[in-house]
Amino acid sequence: MKPLAVLLTATLLSAASLTGCGWLEERMDIQKQTEKRFRLNPNPKEAYRIRIKIDGAPGPMKLMTEMYTGYKAWNCQYTINHFEGADTEPAKDIQTPMQSIGENEYETVVYFDAMLDEDYFGQGVCHWEPENFGVSFKATGKPEETEFNVSDVMENLLKEKKLVKYYWNGAYPYYRNDDGTVYLRSDGTNFTDFGEPLEWFSPERRQDLFSITITFEEVKP
Repeated sequence: MKPLAVLLTATLLSAASLTGCGWLEERMDIQKQTEKRFRLNPNPKEAYRIRIKIDGAPGPMKLMTEMYTGYKAWNCQYTINHFEGADTEPAKDIQTPMQSIGENEYETVVYFDAMLDEDYFGQGVCHWEPENFGVSFKATGKPEETEFNVSDVMENLLKEKKLVKYYWNGAYPYYRNDDGTVYLRSDGTNFTDFGEPLEWFSPERRQDLFSITITFEEVKP
């Protein structure tokens, strides 16, 4: 027979686990249901063109995703866990199609006012703004290949108008383990490389890099 302390510990851990699962399920369900209430702006006007250009890649680069733009309404909140009273801001991701405009060069148009400013929670009008963006590439698209992701916060792109991320050629098409085998995560996918600014690489490494450049401009009416 197990000691009483062991039985109590097991019972408490089990209850905590169920509570944790329940909290996570409630949070996901509330977020999913709440997101359905958020509306797209039927007449957006603040258009911006984002161009992506790949330079010096070791081989072909296949576009894996559309451009996603994450929007947030920082001045509003809603409760995602009623038991603990946890709150979060409304958030919504929007995808826009990438058009090929040349070899390893793409563009898309995003709208800063893509979401409809509206009183969703009886707290006053929620004012949406783009928070971040991103798009991904792989050599051919296989799960075991490295995913080269180019993303950033929209504020940086709005300020700089041009951002450049650098990636190590040795990660193409795979990141490998020390023994030479392909690195794989538990789900069968490889590493995601988000790129870094050039100054993050030592001088001797800089000759072994390729770059992805993001440019940004307002689309005049």
